[in-house]
Amino acid sequence: MKIIKFLAITLLSFFFILGINILSPVLAQSSASNLVQQGIQLLQQGKAEVALEIWEQAEVIYRKNQNKIGIIGTQINQAQALTSLGFYRRSCNTMLQAFGNDLECDSLTTNDLDNILPKFQTSNTNLNFQGLQSLGNGLRAIGKLELSKQVLEASLPLADSNNTKAQLLLNLGNNILSQGKGIANINPRRRKEEEALQTLVEQGLSNYQEAATISPEKLVQIQATINHLSLLLKFRQWSKEPRDIWLQPYIQFQIDTLPQIIQTLNQINPTPDSIQARIKLVEIVIDFDNIYAKSTLAQIQTYLAEITRVNKLLNQAIQQAKIINNSRLEAYGIGIQGKLTQKNGDLEKALKLTNQALAISQKVSASDITYQLQEQLGDILIQQGNTSAALLAYKSAFNTLQVLRRNLVALNRDIQFDFRASVEPLYRKLVALLLQPETDSTQPSLPNLKAAREVIESLQLAELDNFFQDACVNAEDINIDEIDENAAVIYPILLENQLSVILKLPGVDNFRYASVSDSDFEAKFKENLFLLLVYIRSQEEISVQSNANQLYQWLIKPFEKDLEVNIEHDTSQIKTLVFVLDGLLRNIPMSVLYDSERERYLIERYAIAIAPGLQLIDPKPLLKEQLRVLTAGTGQQAPSYAVEGYGPLPNVEQELEAIQKTIPQSEQLADENFTKINIQDKINSAPFSIVHIATHGQFSSNPDDTFILGWDERINVRDLDRLLQSENLQRSDRAIELLILSACETALGDTRAALGLAGVSIRAGARSVVGSLWRVSDASTAELMKQFYQQLLKSDSSQLKKAEALRQVQMRFIKGEIEPNSNYNIPYHWSSFILVGNWL
Repeated sequence: MKIIKFLAITLLSFFFILGINILSPVLAQSSASNLVQQGIQLLQQGKAEVALEIWEQAEVIYRKNQNKIGIIGTQINQAQALTSLGFYRRSCNTMLQAFGNDLECDSLTTNDLDNILPKFQTSNTNLNFQGLQSLGNGLRAIGKLELSKQVLEASLPLADSNNTKAQLLLNLGNNILSQGKGIANINPRRRKEEEALQTLVEQGLSNYQEAATISPEKLVQIQATINHLSLLLKFRQWSKEPRDIWLQPYIQFQIDTLPQIIQTLNQINPTPDSIQARIKLVEIVIDFDNIYAKSTLAQIQTYLAEITRVNKLLNQAIQQAKIINNSRLEAYGIGIQGKLTQKNGDLEKALKLTNQALAISQKVSASDITYQLQEQLGDILIQQGNTSAALLAYKSAFNTLQVLRRNLVALNRDIQFDFRASVEPLYRKLVALLLQPETDSTQPSLPNLKAAREVIESLQLAELDNFFQDACVNAEDINIDEIDENAAVIYPILLENQLSVILKLPGVDNFRYASVSDSDFEAKFKENLFLLLVYIRSQEEISVQSNANQLYQWLIKPFEKDLEVNIEHDTSQIKTLVFVLDGLLRNIPMSVLYDSERERYLIERYAIAIAPGLQLIDPKPLLKEQLRVLTAGTGQQAPSYAVEGYGPLPNVEQELEAIQKTIPQSEQLADENFTKINIQDKINSAPFSIVHIATHGQFSSNPDDTFILGWDERINVRDLDRLLQSENLQRSDRAIELLILSACETALGDTRAALGLAGVSIRAGARSVVGSLWRVSDASTAELMKQFYQQLLKSDSSQLKKAEALRQVQMRFIKGEIEPNSNYNIPYHWSSFILVGNWL
């Protein structure tokens, strides 16, 4: 019977493709409705791909009969299927197009909502509401959280029942959960972030609580209550503030509500959502073991143990997944069962369950579940002492993640927002095993060393994907020798109480390795970096040199002979050091590393560049004959400065004029001319090899808080690709060789803020970017920039070496050749500026 139905559907589709309508409008309408119902059943079985095809066929029928409501309804269903498949952008864009918008979600701004929202006004109010909910959830899925919130809130007037209002509150709560994870990524947080986090969490808890209270639908009550519990737990894991007595009313809500929710779960018919709710509740119970015993939340931990039999809940979820033929959920449930068994110490059973779940997930190509199970397998094998098998398991998980990225199938959004906890550890576990020394040696094998380097590069890409919530970075394998035979690449990576450093020298397979470890090394390392930044910013040069020397001992000292430290810069082979930095190290300028034996900073010996990964380097030099500069900025108290709380930059005018004098082929957009539209017009009118922007701005681990200020408004990092890439040229030809951002800075206290600086370069399509890790006086900045352009033009070759030009300027600062009576020679003034990307 199923085969006959499938053949009938296929035949109908064939006729409609040919434009032959063999059904009367009434029969066609009935046929489309049947297809819609079939799609719903397929989606409930976890067969989203087939459901999508069925709904597409239903849309064809509705279009033939010019049934607008039917068309939109099937597109809402298609968006749901696309979300289940992980195609979040396609899902979001489908929702826009369903209501007559030709924009894409990625490029959407707040201003666009004025035109978009009025189009969600068909004759069917419920359809309009569901469309806005779907769009809001789609925007959340791609990381546009503020826009998501605005779209969801716009549907409030359409929420004409407790049912729809509860659905809206549930989605708003989910948006807040994602926002909280974003704030939690900034670590350590200041009081300001702690207060913002608490305010946010209170709002989310209130939304969930109200949704659970007013909804007539059992499933919404369940989802809202369990998400409420999840948010409580997440907040206690995120927050460093021990005083959580304000949580008491929300804890009481859980104590009052949970028994009924668990009872309801046992009564309702199984659906994918109800099964997921069961599994999520089990995961929460498992995670509760990490709660501080004196936290008020410990009350729920005790209470849950009394009212919940975790194994029973999980077994029921797995059985229900089998009943509705949903293999994805079956695999996930058995995987959680394996994790629980592992936690209880039965490693053999945990291994068996994890392998069972893995076989199911691979059979149904559920890659987003597969990589987690492969990692779990590796963890169990490590506990069993089987490191060789664990290495294979972690490699498999890594390879699965690579395929996910290449196919542009995003990970579950909750995982992406919680990247540090959910994805990053896998890379570090794999690197740690790869870097274990061979038997009777202190060094890892050459193949493992090369593989570790590949994993480190991939971690950099994964972090940038996570930064943009998009696999938007095109990576290509590049041999360093093809870029620059005079450069060496250094990969430091912090593992648990161990710093491992890989050095890649010119030549095939020319690697070196060193490591340092101690029982409390991680704490020492982090304290050194923290104090180094404090001393640089407080301009205490002796203390800077002491802490910078310690960093030199860790990163450079083991390789001094290989790097020819004793040979002069001009006569040695190694002239440039390229650092692929990890974690906290990104906030430290490598130029400031201090060799106390020779009494010199690292920049006095080598040109220095930072790369987010060699795979992202486009190895093309800046040519003197192609030098053309667009300068933009303002030193006045621009309207945007006033709004954002910044003061004027009096020396910007002098900085831009100095560039214009040095580079005759330059054009300027100053003061009120410094706007988005003017920048875009200039870029489209002529090719510029350098774009120089002198204005306030901030780099952050959150792309929504990574921006520069135009005359009248923020220019967000997400806008840069539209502004700085010419429409008239192919992408490979239109890249800006160098983007310079002066007067900008990384967000203080944000340990991943320098990631935003790399993100700016990539989003702008620039081969390299010069930016500052902190903002120094605009007078010394103006002087540094003027000197930089002069050094660029001093090159005898037609190729202008950017990293070397920056080195020469910083050398002049160190020697006191700039403003001799000033204190410009201290690291605070010259080390702030770094070059990210192509150093040629």
